[in-house]
Amino acid sequence: MIIRSKDLSSDVNEKVDVCVIGSGAGGAVMAKELSEGGHSVVVLEEGGYFTRKDFNQKALDMYAMMYRDFGFTVAIGMPSIPIPTGKCIGGTTTINSGTCFRVPDYILKSWQENYGLEDLTSEAMRPSFERVEKTINVTPVGLDIIGKNALVFKRGTEALGFKGAPIARNAKDCRGCGVCVFGCPTDAKQAMHLNYIPLSSQCGAKIYANCRAERILTEQKRVKGVEGLFLDQKTNKKTHKMKVEAKVVILTANAFYSPALLLRNKLANSSGQVGKNLHIHPATRVTALFDEEIEGWKGVPQSYYVDEYFEEGIMLEGIFVPPNYGSASLPSFGKQHKELMKDYRHIAAFGVMVSDTSRGRVRIDQRGRPLITYRMNRSDTRKMAKGVAITSEIFFAAGAKKVFPYLPGLPEISSKQEVDRIRERRPKATDFTMMGFHPMGTCRMGKNRKKSVVNSHCESHDVTNLFICDGSIFPSSLGVNPQLSIMAFATHAANYINANADRYFQ
Repeated sequence: MIIRSKDLSSDVNEKVDVCVIGSGAGGAVMAKELSEGGHSVVVLEEGGYFTRKDFNQKALDMYAMMYRDFGFTVAIGMPSIPIPTGKCIGGTTTINSGTCFRVPDYILKSWQENYGLEDLTSEAMRPSFERVEKTINVTPVGLDIIGKNALVFKRGTEALGFKGAPIARNAKDCRGCGVCVFGCPTDAKQAMHLNYIPLSSQCGAKIYANCRAERILTEQKRVKGVEGLFLDQKTNKKTHKMKVEAKVVILTANAFYSPALLLRNKLANSSGQVGKNLHIHPATRVTALFDEEIEGWKGVPQSYYVDEYFEEGIMLEGIFVPPNYGSASLPSFGKQHKELMKDYRHIAAFGVMVSDTSRGRVRIDQRGRPLITYRMNRSDTRKMAKGVAITSEIFFAAGAKKVFPYLPGLPEISSKQEVDRIRERRPKATDFTMMGFHPMGTCRMGKNRKKSVVNSHCESHDVTNLFICDGSIFPSSLGVNPQLSIMAFATHAANYINANADRYFQ
């Protein structure tokens, strides 16, 4: 049952076993697994509820409807980095590219060694990953919809002898429409509003849209419930109040809003780590001009990856957007831009993503909203420059006649030999036009309660029965898109709660 603010005529009071804050990769999974376990569940989602009938594929409309802050959530720094996130039933899973990677084994090993998370082995996590992958139909992109943007990059990758492969995605009967980030128009991408949310509803969970959590209620360091407000979907004005009495509270509001809520409530922060250790996977793009037609907007936009330099912290993943959106990102102005747009059919693009060792922070401003800061260190800056050089080299190996690395003083290059100019420069973070897509780390896991916020089961060290289960729990950068890992860790935590029901639901 999905209830929206417009469906209500008065304040709402609920008494349940579990209150879940957020309906994305972590929250939806928790709701489904715990309701299937026989527990009464309420989900609070600040955003609205939308289906493919609402997805008109117009960028401005979709940003206003399903993205937080119109897509302009920004980490302030030099440079400032936009980090778009979803605000709707299904969260960011509704507006991402559907890419699914498991957390790499060597990352899990580093967490065991550095953060005391000995129980989080590959073997222990495998059942959770498999359960999620089956539920959301994770399969590699087929060559019929992989798109020529990916195929030309694959050609260059193979010419250089690098490792690459089609990306696995949570999709079923995908037609390769190319507009994943504006909501899938065919319901092929298996976002949370198509599986975990309805599955939880079938087990009796209530999902409230347009409901913003304001307070987490506690008594003697034990969680007691949540208070919130319903918001008018059009005006964002307060309409009614929500109060949930719950034995367990699950916070899954993402790596920005989960720490912000804790900081506002002055909870779960005896370690002083809430809001710290922010990782974002900073990313940039490289485009190339070919003689042949590419029509990169046809097919799955993010359908191929190259992990040749993955252990160095560099991941290359496909990216492309339709002309009406991509025109603003081309590296030229005036007449030159007009000429380049005429050749848009001949343009290919690929993304460079860095597994960052840099750390940012989430604080709260005077209104209690997240204030995000981030500064990329020299090591990550060098990785970004190397990734741009490698991507440029691959494009030339694929037959590109021009490559646009988007660097100051080097807007375009015309030969493989000129790639050395990228490698020889001393890069600065401000050289790159960057975005971030994967906020992580701000409520990190760890055995040592003085250095972490939650334990290996995602339960707060400080507040009994308070769990946090979104990207904020990861102790370090994953190096891969975190969607699948968030869902697997939510499954792992839900299994633990279900197995210890006598403890949590007395």
